[in-house]
Amino acid sequence: MNESEEIIEMCYPPPSLDRRWYLVAVAGTSLSFLSIITNIVIAKVLLSSRHNQFFFLAVIAINDCLLSFNYGPVIAMEIIKDRLGEKWLHELYLSYVGPLLALCQTSMTFSCYLIILATLERYLITLRSKCLPTFRRCRGLLALLMFILSFLLRAPIYYEMHVITNPLCIGEYMEKGVDLLPIVNSFWYGNFYRFYVRNIMTVLVPFCVLALLNYKIVKILRTQQRSAQMFRFLSSDHKSKIRSATLMMVFVVCSYLVANILNVVVTLWEYVAFHTTQEEGYFEVYEFFTDVTSVLYIFVCATRLFVYYLCNQEIRDDIKHLICNVTTTPRKQDYVTVTRSLQSTPIVVLSALLGPRDVVGLSSQNDSSRQIGTEIDAVAIAIARRLHSNDIMTNSKPITTDSYVISNHHADVEDYDEDIDDDDEDQIPHMV
Repeated sequence: MNESEEIIEMCYPPPSLDRRWYLVAVAGTSLSFLSIITNIVIAKVLLSSRHNQFFFLAVIAINDCLLSFNYGPVIAMEIIKDRLGEKWLHELYLSYVGPLLALCQTSMTFSCYLIILATLERYLITLRSKCLPTFRRCRGLLALLMFILSFLLRAPIYYEMHVITNPLCIGEYMEKGVDLLPIVNSFWYGNFYRFYVRNIMTVLVPFCVLALLNYKIVKILRTQQRSAQMFRFLSSDHKSKIRSATLMMVFVVCSYLVANILNVVVTLWEYVAFHTTQEEGYFEVYEFFTDVTSVLYIFVCATRLFVYYLCNQEIRDDIKHLICNVTTTPRKQDYVTVTRSLQSTPIVVLSALLGPRDVVGLSSQNDSSRQIGTEIDAVAIAIARRLHSNDIMTNSKPITTDSYVISNHHADVEDYDEDIDDDDEDQIPHMV
């Protein structure tokens, strides 16, 4: 091939592979639209007041909407413009790709850090740490700090590239192109900052931290399941709520790890032997890995709603109500019936234990049923019953029996996580 033929080839769009067209442009763009819809549903459900324990997941849903919206203009358009070969489309892409690419990378890193915070919160719940209330009070501040860190690490991408004009291709498709600035080749920015700071902090460290936290959560759950220490005072319904929320977070982390395995491989490959990524024979593999990584990431965003739906009963009920306007009827196992002996004083005792807002109603008639508080309150009522029964045994006075129904259907996992600690366990006698 002579010099003139090389110049002509350089001025025309690069050949568009069908593999990239169908994988990145067609499949990836379709998934991005699905992801926008599903994450709007997730945000709508999780931002309700009854799901404040899923604060980080709600913010992740909002962030994933933004990321999915940017996928088409930033990732897919790179392939679409070359396949269509339209010069105006190519120049339009170059005019906005810098800031949108920086925003897209910031959004990806922010989502990753939010998953770390959500997993750390779930780990503290599983561990029953005393730091959990403090951590929850600072959730908004922690999310803001993670966004600032993500912005500082990813936003400088905008200043690493600039649009150039090729004098050999005036009037042709490749008249304008994107090139990296000389600062990228410097040691302190190109080597130290871009790899040792940016890539390690945004790819390697999150991957390792999430893998470790996930392993520890699963290990603790198995231990607690064998010893039954965590759930010995709770009904089976409340136990399932805690476990389903934890397992849901485990699945979210696993999906992130699977989607980012290739990203970790590519990052290490670029550091060890970057020159080989541009060589013939290796470049196609490198390009395929980067394409699959981007599509896998958007696939995880699009399917997150289905993970929540399958793993968590509370979220599943709210999704049904939002989409189909179907309200789930409380199940029989959502109620715990507590029958106890009462005179005049137990009502005062119960009011002191439960508080006026938690007591739905009390009746002085025999064999009456009312709904009282949450299932944690059932434990308090049972204690009062035992203490009062001891009084009755001592005084040998006639008694009246009332029955109450404690609803567990609306009991929030948050109540258990924040209000019960190890000291409370020591003070509450074991009841079967």
